[in-house]
Amino acid sequence: MKQLKCVCRTALLVLALATVAVSQEPIRVASYNIRFLATNVITQGERLARLREVIRLLDARVIGLQEIDDREALELIFSPEDWQLVIDDDSKDAQDVALAVRKPLRVIGVNPDLDADDANFLFPASSDHSAFPNRRDVLAVEVQLPDRNQSFFVMVVHAKSRSGGRDATDPRRISAARKLVSKLKEQFHDKQFILLGDFNDNPDDRSLNILETGDPDAMAGPEETDGPFLMNLMEPLVAAGRVSYGRTSADIAGDRVNTIDPNSRARNNDNRGSDLHTGDILFDQILIPVGMRKRYVGCSAQVFDHEIAVRGSSLDMASDHLPVFADFVFGADAVGRCEMNRMNHDGLKIVALLPNPVGVDAGREEVTLRNTSSTNINLAGWRLRDRAGDVYLLSGIVPAGGLLKIVMRDHTMPLSNSGDEVTLITPLGISKPMLRYTASQADEGAVISFP
Repeated sequence: MKQLKCVCRTALLVLALATVAVSQEPIRVASYNIRFLATNVITQGERLARLREVIRLLDARVIGLQEIDDREALELIFSPEDWQLVIDDDSKDAQDVALAVRKPLRVIGVNPDLDADDANFLFPASSDHSAFPNRRDVLAVEVQLPDRNQSFFVMVVHAKSRSGGRDATDPRRISAARKLVSKLKEQFHDKQFILLGDFNDNPDDRSLNILETGDPDAMAGPEETDGPFLMNLMEPLVAAGRVSYGRTSADIAGDRVNTIDPNSRARNNDNRGSDLHTGDILFDQILIPVGMRKRYVGCSAQVFDHEIAVRGSSLDMASDHLPVFADFVFGADAVGRCEMNRMNHDGLKIVALLPNPVGVDAGREEVTLRNTSSTNINLAGWRLRDRAGDVYLLSGIVPAGGLLKIVMRDHTMPLSNSGDEVTLITPLGISKPMLRYTASQADEGAVISFP
């Protein structure tokens, strides 16, 4: 009997330790507008295979979805054996919102067949289709962690689009933001929640500023201050020129999508108050209460940039939106990844450029990087930008205390022989000091060195 008790206690201890490990493991939460996801559409061409690959590489455990036609289409991408899929099966709307939760996380508070009904939406009795078109209400679902001691809500938004004119439709998104702030303060003030989706506005626009401040009278304008009501995890990305909507196969550089449009933010702000089209933009947002700051893994919020997301034509690429995602830890305070990244990033700089190689320039120009830190630096997420705003995505490892010479085979940012400016930008969007060279320095075959 004593031996049996010992075995049982050991088993319980192992289970407890496993539970703690699962609780402290980062959970990736994402938002993805899949552009009219319907069974008869995605089964044509390569689109279905590309969507499945996007979801595999995204590696999220919770995904808020927009523009979903029906459950059947969802199940072609998300196997019900591995995922719980929540959608209103009765809406008959081609642009439903939905939620995919990967097991062992589990949905609670939804009927067993996971058919979302009025109880799972924040404004089910609303006749205001101006703020919430059709069933594009806010889907609110509680997600339970595997240890069953903690849960959090995920709220999926698909705001009124700018179709019909941005200025003409602004009041509808502003009205929805005001109603949402009131509902969150009334019903979720003491709860953990993640608000995400396609807001059809960027973080500088009035609807998002209302949500961040909790002030129904907040005005539009660029700012990067958290709260005081909600933190928009996308704000550092808009400051870095990131976009989530509008990229195509023309934006593929190597095996990544160039998600930088350096003029996107200014263009959106300059054209406010008009119906002018603002081009590629950061429409997809993830917001959390300021009180959840310790749950967020700092600097983990990103735009998904694997090339599979936009490869192909407009008909068979995965979508015209790129997913956005962020990581959270619920069993302990999230690690200070921002601080660690900044420490490593301080040690990398450009020490040489070859803008005018002997013979043909295209695909043969070079940049040399030096790592003065004591750890290797992975260049994933690093990029160069020139005076014209063109971008070159970097890859490889710069060894601790060493050099890495990169031949710029992708001709996305040609170095001008007439002189240019080159800036090294970290994955956090932090620009290193700009380097300049003149036409007289760019002689054929000349390597330009920097201290």
